[in-house]
Amino acid sequence: MKRYKLLWMWVAILFCTLSFNACSDNKDNPSTSDFSKTTEGFFTTEINKLIDANYPDVVANGYAKLIIPKTMYKEGLFSFPTNAANDMKYMVDAGFKAYVNGGTVRDAILGKPSHDVDFSTNASIEQIVATVPNAKSFNAFRNIWVVKAYHDGDIETDIAPIFAIFPELAGKANVPVPNDPDSPYSQDLLEDTYSRDFTFNSLYYDYGNGDIIDYHGGLHDLREGLVNTVVDADLKVSTDPRAILRGLRFAAKYDFKVGEAFDKALRAHSEASLATIDTYNAVYNMESGFNGGFAQKYYDLLYEYKVAQFFWTSLKDRFGTSSYDNLVRGLLGQLDRQGKADMALPLAAIFWPRFADDIKSKANPTAADVKAVWETIDKENRDNYKFDYKDYTYIPQFIQDVWYLQLQMADSANQTADKAAQIRKADHFAEALRLLEARAALDASLNSIVDYWS
Repeated sequence: MKRYKLLWMWVAILFCTLSFNACSDNKDNPSTSDFSKTTEGFFTTEINKLIDANYPDVVANGYAKLIIPKTMYKEGLFSFPTNAANDMKYMVDAGFKAYVNGGTVRDAILGKPSHDVDFSTNASIEQIVATVPNAKSFNAFRNIWVVKAYHDGDIETDIAPIFAIFPELAGKANVPVPNDPDSPYSQDLLEDTYSRDFTFNSLYYDYGNGDIIDYHGGLHDLREGLVNTVVDADLKVSTDPRAILRGLRFAAKYDFKVGEAFDKALRAHSEASLATIDTYNAVYNMESGFNGGFAQKYYDLLYEYKVAQFFWTSLKDRFGTSSYDNLVRGLLGQLDRQGKADMALPLAAIFWPRFADDIKSKANPTAADVKAVWETIDKENRDNYKFDYKDYTYIPQFIQDVWYLQLQMADSANQTADKAAQIRKADHFAEALRLLEARAALDASLNSIVDYWS
């Protein structure tokens, strides 16, 4: 068991520390409306023919290489920050490959500019450091070394050799055996694809010649709006609980459908897999689902696949009831219409009905009463969803502040100049007002209160 946990700790550190998959997606999370029709310009008749001809082999074999040369798509599709472009040019000019990977390629095809660029290369760690200025290598975990190129303004470019197929995946369910089982690196780009989670995140852009390279039908899935895993979905869901939260987040963000195999795997293995996730990755991977302006869609998917029920056992008696479901979905929808929010605000909305019921027993509730209700809720969530990781310790207090302010703003005794001024200076007043406005959109009796505090 210790070996298993260490293995996935290594994977988490490798991807989250380096921003190769999970972290690079968190830089900017616009609502799905930004992406709804932007793919149409890329998927021309000629490109669609190549995709359709290649995809049956992907399905049959697990992979089939597809190259879209730069002559087939519009000029300017890829635009990189100057520092990252210079780093890649250094590598290419020195005779090496520079493959932009992951979300950068996906978002370029979706019409979104690149802000955070990671790339892979066929060079060794020593060759990267010798070629790119201000590049330093560090040990991510065990014998896995990667490189960061540092620039002014705390800007970094993450650079890594092409990864070999991870030992725990090699030879399983259409996954090849690595060319060199003793090395964490490879010269074969195909091997690197198995370090990616979803097919549209395993696309590569060859900086040297402009080719887009696709081994797993990622272009097909982008075009069709599908979330599919690179490796066998049962294997992925069973061994990587982060993929559950990330996959549903991508589905919500882009308004994509969960692919058939991924859907079956989620329904079969989610509960057992989620039981192995650590607190940090649980909260971290939910964060970008709730703070991007598509919280309602994300919540709906978490509920559909029983992820919400797994983490938030304090709501077990409310899930599935129309009064709770309609209120929470309505609140989240209103918050989304207001714009992006810190993840703690949607969480305050999700637990609001439970809090509102529990606080009714207090005639004149105090901040201590609010805290007591929160602690009861948190305790009932058992050990599955605790905010005890250092980056998220603010969340319980944030939620309590927002709840307590709901009570204070609803009290007409506080509608005096002095008391109102004091409340307006309270921590998280702006967020509390957002939740109050969301509530008022569903309950007209709150409109006069909103009018006063707005």
